[in-house]
Amino acid sequence: MAQRLMFFIDFDGTVTTRDVCEAMISQFARPGWEEINRRWEEGTLSTLACARETFALMAMTREDLEALAASQELSPGFPEFAAWAKAQGHPVYIVSDGYEDYISLILQKHGLDVPFYANRMREGPSGWDMEAPYYNELCGRCGACKSKIILDSMDEHSTRVYIGDGYSDRCPVYLADLVYAKGSLAAYCRRRGIPFRPFENFWDII
Repeated sequence: MAQRLMFFIDFDGTVTTRDVCEAMISQFARPGWEEINRRWEEGTLSTLACARETFALMAMTREDLEALAASQELSPGFPEFAAWAKAQGHPVYIVSDGYEDYISLILQKHGLDVPFYANRMREGPSGWDMEAPYYNELCGRCGACKSKIILDSMDEHSTRVYIGDGYSDRCPVYLADLVYAKGSLAAYCRRRGIPFRPFENFWDII
């Protein structure tokens, strides 16, 4: 019998051609967000703290968010990859330290039904805030702990495949049997001696 694969895939900049969260912030946040983001990428600021400081600078409506999501494109080959994995019986999970609010809109736009784990945005009288249903108090680095999601979901009889491109993908690569990496994640894997396969889009993975 062929080996069963389980795919755990980052969203921003991996499933999509752009980092949607960064696009949202750059478009709707007042000056100052770049410094907040730099501290997050350096690991000196958690996702929760980064989000709350950034949301304090945001001037965005729900309609703005929907328009932004509608303008996003998927990485070439992702719909075909999702269809191939389903046909082969390989589960696919999107694991994101971004937000389900735009992830769901983008997947719906492209007619895709892929399960995902992510943070949530909440709009209130004083502006936007963040909910983190997959937060790991033992670490606290990310809002959605991808490592915990993988540990809770994985099947010991399957080969775990991780696909990503950035900072929040560093921890989960240690749990994967096979890693596809690009961008800063590929650079991290090289520095740490973590075996990986480079990719540009999902045609490289099918």
